[in-house]
Amino acid sequence: MVAPLSAWSACVAVCVLTGCASGPVATGAAPLQLALAPAALGCSVAVQQQLTVQPPSAAVQTLDALLEVDGQAVHLALFHMGQRMGVLHWDGQQLQTELSRWWPAQLPPAQVLSDLQLALWPVAAIAQALPAGWQVQEAAQGRLLSYKGQVRTDVLAAGAGAFDIRYVPAGWSLHVASPGGLQPCAVGQEAP
Repeated sequence: MVAPLSAWSACVAVCVLTGCASGPVATGAAPLQLALAPAALGCSVAVQQQLTVQPPSAAVQTLDALLEVDGQAVHLALFHMGQRMGVLHWDGQQLQTELSRWWPAQLPPAQVLSDLQLALWPVAAIAQALPAGWQVQEAAQGRLLSYKGQVRTDVLAAGAGAFDIRYVPAGWSLHVASPGGLQPCAVGQEAP
């Protein structure tokens, strides 16, 4: 399995390296947790990514990820300095995990899946799954996630092979170097 780390992986990276809470949180709202079908991505993808995490007032950190998505499942493996931190497997019904002792207890694997899907799945699929009060919209170079009119997360293209995720209230960001950038299907194969 070879794959990139996306927005949900970004959340993992930041939390692993800084111990902060994950996901876009709004006053009066629980963190958004998407659980979209693997097939909703619209293609099969197998890529390797490098994540650069910029926590507020802390040093930049780097993680590696392998992501594989097909019509049946999502597989994600996260590594820091060559050590496997965790593996997630999502079949559209059940999330299975293999987490190392280095996985941060305050980071639910379901939040990692959600952040990944926010970054890479089609906006139309995300919009259909959002609970009341949440909204996603296409921006000039990416997408914005808001809760009751306040932007919580923005995902912006950073060239053809990268994107940036900014968790607005928390003040941290993630740069993801990934083949295809925000359009993983451009380098993947169409799902049957």
